[in-house]
Amino acid sequence: MLLLKSYYIVFFPYLSVFGTGGSVTTTETQKFTCRTFGSGVIQPFKGLGYYVRSNCPFTLTRFTHNRVEYDITIQRGDNGLLVQVEITMNKVRTVLQNGSILVEKKSSLLPLSVTWRSVPGGIDSLWVRDLKSVYVCREFFSYTLECLQVKTPHYIQLCEANFYSYEKSKYVGCAFFKEIALHCGNNSYVWQKWRAITKCAEPTCPGDLVYKEEGDAFIPSCSNPNPSFSGQAITSTCVCPKGKVLDDHAEDLHCVSVPSCPCVFSGRTYLTGDIRKTKCQACICDGGRWHCSENSCLGGCHIEGQFVTTFDGKKYVVPGKCTYVASQGLNWTINVEFSGKHASIKRSASLIIYTEWFRYINTKSLTNFSHFLDRALVFWQSSMYVEVHTSFGMKIQVQVSPEIQLYITPSGNHTGMISGLCGNNNNDTTDDFTSSSGIIENSPEPFALSWSVGPCTPNIPPTCINTDNEIFADEKCSVLNNPAGIFAKCHGYIPTDQFHTACILRTCNCGTSLVQCLCVALGNYAKACASLGVELGDWRKATNCCEHLKMQIQK
Repeated sequence: MLLLKSYYIVFFPYLSVFGTGGSVTTTETQKFTCRTFGSGVIQPFKGLGYYVRSNCPFTLTRFTHNRVEYDITIQRGDNGLLVQVEITMNKVRTVLQNGSILVEKKSSLLPLSVTWRSVPGGIDSLWVRDLKSVYVCREFFSYTLECLQVKTPHYIQLCEANFYSYEKSKYVGCAFFKEIALHCGNNSYVWQKWRAITKCAEPTCPGDLVYKEEGDAFIPSCSNPNPSFSGQAITSTCVCPKGKVLDDHAEDLHCVSVPSCPCVFSGRTYLTGDIRKTKCQACICDGGRWHCSENSCLGGCHIEGQFVTTFDGKKYVVPGKCTYVASQGLNWTINVEFSGKHASIKRSASLIIYTEWFRYINTKSLTNFSHFLDRALVFWQSSMYVEVHTSFGMKIQVQVSPEIQLYITPSGNHTGMISGLCGNNNNDTTDDFTSSSGIIENSPEPFALSWSVGPCTPNIPPTCINTDNEIFADEKCSVLNNPAGIFAKCHGYIPTDQFHTACILRTCNCGTSLVQCLCVALGNYAKACASLGVELGDWRKATNCCEHLKMQIQK
């Protein structure tokens, strides 16, 4: 039995309650204190006080903490003063009676302070104070004095208010402590200690990633090993171990060294050292990057219906159904003639070399070329294509079915020396609209009209010719943009926007077979993808263009 005769007795089963955080103000104390005083006035933790006049023992508070049961029972005497206070902790009784404290044996930690005032004849007041939030908050802020200084009491109040009624949520408390530590900075003492003080464990990260208290918002990856965004945020994050980057091509979160990063092309994954080849170049995978040989396929000009792509890559639409100079050099000219009925090339295209010429008329005949075989080789490349290879290095491919389309590839020594609808092939798109008189036009219409052979009136409609065609075009051309469709593999290499626009305009202005115009437009995107080595699979079957193609070839 231990007898304490001090005037003001405080029982602290909790160790080192206040640390060096400072004293508790009356306002702060009242928030977390249940009190009984006088002859029976009771002020609970929350709510208004009330009066109980009784000599019977009754429970002042009962709760469970960390699976340990706590019970505080009080009893008043005839004089109104408390004559007995019984504190039971996990079945261990501590009794306050007649100025004495009787403890059966050592007890577990109790997150309360019990304070009473002894007077002759008994105890006139008893305070039971909740120390769960007060203790943690004051323990933590004892390490922030240098950082917060005079603001410390204010932050202690915030801390205790933050904890109140959320004591069981570790996330509420840890989020608060972390923000204060961040506020103090990574050079502060509390930054190094706050997790140990508060028992807030570091978050776990998935896969091979490890937690970093302060890291870049965008972590290095195989696709972008050195992300450099201006003003990139610093935040708590999961990162790869030092010297490794995230393999963002793998399904799981796996970290690898940069030299071990894989490469991806057309949906396929290649390891370092793997080689892929196209008809134009060979590429080797090296640490997530492709290193490719020089492209042997020079930039080509495409005339696909009324849609033209210049040698330098500029796209536009010819304004009228006329005959144009597609391209010309010092001793050669290529002319194209558009149909008077439809916005497509007529079944006629001519190449003039010096005074000798080749003209394609239909799918069954090639005429007037045998007498200048020393200057050009003409042959059927397939059932759909005729090719012309000139003696000075230019290549021409004519798609003959289902519509005539023209593809011109100049020789390397003709850079900047040619002109026409296809531009000048000088790797500069700003002067692609150079007219036949040498003036750089701002828009395609005056430029294209200057290269017409004979008079030309703009007569190709910029919008759909009727509503039914427009509805058909909108619905069918959308297959190009479908992220799960047959063309999706190529989306990362060639944007569909301009091809989609061309598909709608070509299809909705089609004069005869809407399906034919649609399939030609879809085929142009497939052709562009194939030129990069992207294999789409049987796109004709997926878009119901197979049967139509067979019918056209048979004709």
